[in-house]
Amino acid sequence: MCASCKGVKHLCGVSPCPLIAEAASLYNVRIQAGESIYGSSPPSAFMGEAGYPKIMGGPLVPLDSGDTGIYEDSSRWIDLGFPRLIEMRLSLVRLMTKLDVHTQTNTGLLGRVQEVALGCRPVDVEARLGSPLSGRPSFSFYTPPMGSSARLESIVYVSNPSVPKAVERVVGDRDLPAGEGVVELWRSGVKVDHAQRLLSAGLLGRRRRLVPTRWSITAVDDILSKRLIEKIRSMPTIDVTMAGFHRALGNSFGVILVGGRGWWYEMLESWAPYLGAASDESYVVPSDWEDHLGRSTYASNLGGAYYAARLAVANHLYSVNRQAGVFVFMEVDRGWLAPLGVWRVMEGVKLALTKLRGFENAGTALEHILGLMKTSRLSWLRGGTLLRQLLVTRTLDEFMGKDR
Repeated sequence: MCASCKGVKHLCGVSPCPLIAEAASLYNVRIQAGESIYGSSPPSAFMGEAGYPKIMGGPLVPLDSGDTGIYEDSSRWIDLGFPRLIEMRLSLVRLMTKLDVHTQTNTGLLGRVQEVALGCRPVDVEARLGSPLSGRPSFSFYTPPMGSSARLESIVYVSNPSVPKAVERVVGDRDLPAGEGVVELWRSGVKVDHAQRLLSAGLLGRRRRLVPTRWSITAVDDILSKRLIEKIRSMPTIDVTMAGFHRALGNSFGVILVGGRGWWYEMLESWAPYLGAASDESYVVPSDWEDHLGRSTYASNLGGAYYAARLAVANHLYSVNRQAGVFVFMEVDRGWLAPLGVWRVMEGVKLALTKLRGFENAGTALEHILGLMKTSRLSWLRGGTLLRQLLVTRTLDEFMGKDR
């Protein structure tokens, strides 16, 4: 239920999500500030979704000055550990102002927020607050943690944002569709986090509008992975089945690349160990999948995690000029302390892909990966659609003497 809900659907009937509420209470760090704050935005901005199309959004600013780039660079977080990571992210103050997602102007406070989103290096900010810092920190299964919030009255940049040439070019092209803009940014070496920030701030596309941060994260992951998969489908298959595993932040990530198979992808996410149901064979692991033709509907069982992992594996296959059938297994155990966002899925899968080794066939690779997990094998098999199909096919291949 937790894997499918992610604190959004309220499937357990409790609102707000108990896991998010517990994290907010446990890590209720209080930031002391007067009527104004001064700090170096990493740079970072946030757009909420409550009240859409009238939303609250603004820059994220710590009370620290200097090189705060790591505060927004998710590729550097996974090995920090919970205490350091949460302390760092909760030091970011959410400076919020009311915005209309359809606003086209780049003046006023919105223009100031967009200037933050454009940059790729920390920018010194002095902001005047329209209210005292209030509220608990923000935790989400989609976005990284954030600290207390305050109403933004005014903001001044003490240093100028550093904007890459590729960002200037794409943002300046108002005839370029948003999806093409995202792809062009990626081709030019702009980080995924930066592209997500630009889309959220309403700086991409023909009909520009603000996009809630949660939506922009999944949109960019979806756009880029689809484009890569289009290329991957025409590439040769890998010769040998390979598997890799990584564990971090209370999450285990297992990846299997099935040799001799065209593109397919299935992700399974188990919360059984966290819920104390690791040995319960009646527990069915939620999953989402796509075959060689892709999928036309949202992956509603796993949500943003599905697209984050898909981008990681698609990027890997593209880099080695190969295609494969792909399985991603994710497991949450008692080492998990708080929601951190879907970035951890992408980075965890990336690290698993750096540890690939060959196996005789898909069956032995599966035994290896599931042997490193705590959830019962039957629970995984009951939850996987393509996984069950693979095992049936493998049995027939073995009978015919064709098993890879």
